[in-house]
Amino acid sequence: EKFYFIQSNRGSNFHNFNMTRNILVAVDDSDPAEAVLDWVLENIYREGDEIHLLHIIPIPMPEVVGGFGAMDSIVTIDPDPQKDLKHIADAKEMMKKRFVTKVASRSIPYQVEIVHFMTDADSIGEAICKRADTLKASAVCMAKHNRRALSEFFLGSTTKYC
Repeated sequence: EKFYFIQSNRGSNFHNFNMTRNILVAVDDSDPAEAVLDWVLENIYREGDEIHLLHIIPIPMPEVVGGFGAMDSIVTIDPDPQKDLKHIADAKEMMKKRFVTKVASRSIPYQVEIVHFMTDADSIGEAICKRADTLKASAVCMAKHNRRALSEFFLGSTTKYC
């Protein structure tokens, strides 16, 4: 199940002319993500563009506890809905503090999208690419986190996906 939270500062005077570009910035709660938004605003954004800030909150896949011996010893632990609500509230606050203030203070049209669903590294990349396609985004920008080669091999990288 997916949860979407969308916030926009587009007023009724917003017109989507052919000159308007949609710029998708996939962000997380990190300094590199904040630096990417700064870079986008300085180097890619031009008047009339709309910035789309996308944050994906992964719900971990259900955990399996046990598994040695008989099949009836396998127990699945599902994610906690109360924790999910807290993650969503924390994400909204983080987005406001780290990202929305930067675009709103410049009166740049923006849209915030928080997506919450069961994910793995591939599905996060797939969600970003699907959203970019839907928006017909002119650019997709995201931070690359400096992982060591071994951890990137096992954990993957969303930046390599798109």
